[in-house]
Amino acid sequence: MRAIVITFVVALIALPASAEFEIWERVPDADESGGFRSNIPWAPDGTQWHNLRPPEIACTVSTQTDHDDTNGDGFIDVCENVQIDGVWKHIEWAGPTIYLYNVVTRDELIVEPVGLDGERAEYHVVSPLYCAIVELPPTLQVCDIVTILNPPEFEGEWHVEEIRDNIHTNGGSPVYEDTWGKIKSFFRNLW
Repeated sequence: MRAIVITFVVALIALPASAEFEIWERVPDADESGGFRSNIPWAPDGTQWHNLRPPEIACTVSTQTDHDDTNGDGFIDVCENVQIDGVWKHIEWAGPTIYLYNVVTRDELIVEPVGLDGERAEYHVVSPLYCAIVELPPTLQVCDIVTILNPPEFEGEWHVEEIRDNIHTNGGSPVYEDTWGKIKSFFRNLW
């Protein structure tokens, strides 16, 4: 009996309390031109989101089934929650996803801003080389041609093809923690 209890407790500890870190981008409506926005308005429920991360579910499209605009401003904010395909997800970041294409090779580069510094800004590469940093101008518009100098694998001229809304979620909202999540948290906190 003791072995069964120990196995059960170890299994509870090994199971994650929430899903892996995820990156979702809102699928744009046909009439949207894109463009950098510091404030992203909440899309109506029924809007589709395209998954960029984790890699095993990248390029899947899911539907926003609910959301909470806790401060009532109409914009997506950090610490608000979105329900995607019926699963609540806690928002940890909101901003633009920027699609660039190499002018010569037509290679695709997907980036999002992480820091501004004067005339240049750092952008985090979402694809193809996750977590690399490139420097670009702090404001970008669709059809801009920009030059990347570093890192060498992305050196060259790039065309800003598209800008979409993007959110990072932790996979589950602490606001809507279920009983099973509470049980797992209890055992995880024992150690």
